[in-house]
Amino acid sequence: MGRIITALDIGTSTIHTIVAERRKRGEGLRILGVGVSPSLGVRRGAIVDIEEAGAAIRRSVDDAERASSASIKQVWLAVGGAAVSVASSRGVVAVSRADGEISPEDVKRAVSAAQSFLPRQPNREVIHMVPRDFKVDNESGVKDPVGMHGVRLEVDTLIIECASPFLKNISKTLEHVGLTVEDFVFSPLATAEVVLTKRQKELGVMLLDIGGGTASFIVFEEGVPMQAGVLPVGGGHITNDIAIGFRTHIDVAEAIKLAYGSCLPRELPKRESIRLADFVEGESAIYSRRELAEIIEARMGDVFELLHRELKKINRIQLLPAGVVIVGGSSLLPGLVDLAKQEMRLPIERGALQEFTAVADDITAPSLAPALGVLMWADRMIHGGGSAWSKDLPGFSENRWMRWLRSLIP
Repeated sequence: MGRIITALDIGTSTIHTIVAERRKRGEGLRILGVGVSPSLGVRRGAIVDIEEAGAAIRRSVDDAERASSASIKQVWLAVGGAAVSVASSRGVVAVSRADGEISPEDVKRAVSAAQSFLPRQPNREVIHMVPRDFKVDNESGVKDPVGMHGVRLEVDTLIIECASPFLKNISKTLEHVGLTVEDFVFSPLATAEVVLTKRQKELGVMLLDIGGGTASFIVFEEGVPMQAGVLPVGGGHITNDIAIGFRTHIDVAEAIKLAYGSCLPRELPKRESIRLADFVEGESAIYSRRELAEIIEARMGDVFELLHRELKKINRIQLLPAGVVIVGGSSLLPGLVDLAKQEMRLPIERGALQEFTAVADDITAPSLAPALGVLMWADRMIHGGGSAWSKDLPGFSENRWMRWLRSLIP
């Protein structure tokens, strides 16, 4: 058996564990097993009960171990939720060489300066630093400044941070069940690895992942992440709204959403009804399917309004040629693509996962995208010389820095 890599995605609704191996360089990853369990002790992606969450994680990992015949001790972890924040910062340094030629060391210092210029916030930890643009003297839009000549080097970076208590609680929970964290990866960055094409990233695209407790997004342009964030709305909020509107239990509301949900009330017959008695004994209430769709449409409208504001921040409203690609469990809601087109006025599509070699499990479900993306990310870190957007900048060798810079070029 080759080197084993395990990815873990702890969502508000579900916990996914995927085990893969790479036997030889160039062969690609082979999926050995998948473990899935309901999420307990987790709210909006954060651990709120170590015992409950640990037991749920252990069940998911045990399933993956049984499917793969592998022993799992270390995991690469997808992180998201309300604990993640995104900021922009610029770093400026003087070119160090007397002849003015920019070296990898100059780039390293500029990126480090960008982090140091960011206002210090207590209990925050940087998980990714993304150089969006370099400027050499007065020439902006530079992708790879190494080898160019100038006096002043400036970099514009996107810095992704996470609350330190959030990371510590996850690490402690994993240790409680015999696991350690290899590294943390921002979920949308990971998901982009297996959903977006190089051309989409070059043209300009938004990836939207609608989870149970939150919706996360990332915007690419010219191959580089330009903006990212987490919205405090997810599929679970839709279920809560249905439970309130239909005066029923949350589990019944979820079943109704899955059976009859739609985002387009005006396209449904007025008289098509939903009988609660079909889902739970002792209930006699009857609601129209259009009422259900109106509830879903209103909540999804909130998501698209928040996304509109995020695009406004970077002056990209209706200016993403490759549009929006939607993944996550809620991406399967009927009518979602059409509603998104109406609200965003952009091309919209459901994300399709790239193909993997798998032993047995079906790995096409949209909800598996973050974990599969983390596998790809980890594999690139282990076998490909590192990621373009790592937090561990000071330890880069010159050769690794050159690979890092080249990886930024579309």
